[in-house]
Amino acid sequence: MVHPAGFGFAERLDGGGSVYIPRGRLGGALDGDEVEVLSWASEKGFEGEIVRIVRRGRTRLTGSVRSLGRARVLECDDPRVLMRPDVEGDADVPEDMVVVCTITQYPQSGRDTGRVKVDRVLGPPNALATEQAKILLEYNIDPEFSPDALAEAEAAPDIVMDADRLNRADLRALEFMTIDPVDARDYDDAVCVETIEGEGPEGPVRVHVAVADVSHYVREGTAIDREAAWRCFSCYLPNRAIPMLPKALSSHICSLIPDEDRLAMVVSFRLDAAGEIDELDLRAAVIHSRRRMTYEQVAAILAEKGTGAEAKVDALAETLPADARAEVDDVAVRRRVTALRAAADRLRARRLRRGAIELNVPEIKILLDQDDPERIRDIVPTRATREIARAYNLIEELMLAANEAVARVAEQRKLPMVYRVHAPPDQTKLAQLASVAEALGVTVDPEKLVNPRGVQKFLGKTAHHPRRQALHMFMLRSLTQAQYNVENVGHFALASDAYSHFTSPIRRYPDLIAHRVIKAMLAREGGLCGPLPAPPMPEREQTQEQAIRSSLRERTTAECERETKSLFAALYMRDRVGDRFEATISGIGSPGVFVQIEQPFVDGLIRTASLERERGEVYQVDTSGVRLVGQRTGHTLTVGDRLVVEVVDASVLRRRVEFAFVMRLASTSPSSDGE
Repeated sequence: MVHPAGFGFAERLDGGGSVYIPRGRLGGALDGDEVEVLSWASEKGFEGEIVRIVRRGRTRLTGSVRSLGRARVLECDDPRVLMRPDVEGDADVPEDMVVVCTITQYPQSGRDTGRVKVDRVLGPPNALATEQAKILLEYNIDPEFSPDALAEAEAAPDIVMDADRLNRADLRALEFMTIDPVDARDYDDAVCVETIEGEGPEGPVRVHVAVADVSHYVREGTAIDREAAWRCFSCYLPNRAIPMLPKALSSHICSLIPDEDRLAMVVSFRLDAAGEIDELDLRAAVIHSRRRMTYEQVAAILAEKGTGAEAKVDALAETLPADARAEVDDVAVRRRVTALRAAADRLRARRLRRGAIELNVPEIKILLDQDDPERIRDIVPTRATREIARAYNLIEELMLAANEAVARVAEQRKLPMVYRVHAPPDQTKLAQLASVAEALGVTVDPEKLVNPRGVQKFLGKTAHHPRRQALHMFMLRSLTQAQYNVENVGHFALASDAYSHFTSPIRRYPDLIAHRVIKAMLAREGGLCGPLPAPPMPEREQTQEQAIRSSLRERTTAECERETKSLFAALYMRDRVGDRFEATISGIGSPGVFVQIEQPFVDGLIRTASLERERGEVYQVDTSGVRLVGQRTGHTLTVGDRLVVEVVDASVLRRRVEFAFVMRLASTSPSSDGE
């Protein structure tokens, strides 16, 4: 990562952490490049300099062409790009337009500016299409696939061939269904619950989780595989998805489309009344999904009868199209969904008993007009209702169980699996959390947060606290970031000894690696692994390198998705300058007060400077970091406070919404809440 101030950090691919690169020692490297670093120990960790560029991460830049004497240069939009390259050619490009350029000559040193060639004009700044294209280029996410990858994808069959069925279990008689968002285009998992003969309704059941067998169509070393290994993840934007695999695979032959035979890797297990799992079976199979359900449909089925004039189920069903309501009213479908929910409840209860953490931190969901995808209809939180949350959780619990089961098999056999690891929180961060919690009226012993049960207890204790959302956000920030690694250190938040990602190989490359590892194991042990030859067992070093790269790419993709949502939010609020909203303070920082309004669900900032001008006094952040205090009057703004704010600016260019403080609503003072 390159900082706009001129220094940077290089992440070691062996998992050894980051190396600080001081200003002047970047060696012409750009943000996102893979580099060779000469490093040494320093007082603040490791410091070094870049001695060689191994692989360039950027091939294109966006910006505006400016005249500089007789020369023309590109003013780059991304502040992390420190060079101002010369523009080749004589193309007449208006200076008020944003252009995308191909880098024709990279800088050879810190003083070299490099050269670029204008490819095309993106459009005027502040336009949605222009700014979204800029974000994709900024995070090196390419909407287009290479011709070789596209050709390989197009050559894939449209149907399951007879030869593909060899060495597979025929599970087409099972009543699999997919459950996904309404706008999903690829379905990489399907689920089914079977009753066990002779067992009552409260007895054991057999659960089947089928996952698209992507590894059958994406072989190691192919053009598709190389591109998927570089992308690592699909990127989901409000108005489009940029898949990890070409659509000929991701939305067709690899997708578990209803009423079509599809290849799958299936995790099957017996689940008893206490949520314990045994009789685990991993195998390649052929399945035939019976239904494609949405979370909204499942929510309507699971909704409980209300006490008013209408049942919640009726209210939810009314929001669905006629064909979707027919699915909700189908008795067989309702029975299957209810059985899946019961199995998920068992798994969740067991997971919570062992101390797993559940943090309810909603994210932004952009709702677009179906007839005009450029028009934003609303911005809402994800899982806005209890019913929708339960529908999502149903699938999550089944996927968690399958992922954990696969990881435990890999751990027992010492396979070179890519584990999803989550280390325990840092003691310093826990001490900071305790200080913040105390400032907000909650007493907590940081030593009791070193295990998942302690965190779970803290979350339960604060579940009804008036500043619950803020406390849970600070708790989230105190936890380490989950990563991919071949070294299994367990998963703290899930209270799991071993966890992997296996259930989404269409959109995550680590899952594809996991499939290859399991197939190689099955072939070695004489199990059902699909047509031979099975994928070879990967080398541990190779797997670790891809695990580290996937961790880095995951963060990049997530940042791109967040920036794009911020862009859409700014665009939506641009016509609301002057409007007032109720808001909650979500954080305090050097720029000012971060707030969140609920309708629409939008984040923004009250700048300290504007607050000082309006109130005529200097404000400072107190030692706890959760209050902004006026130095003349003692007026305070605290995380969790309810406010009335006014929109004063919505910058599409900066992807930011700014507010002015109007008044504080009647708030609950922090109260003592001891251990």
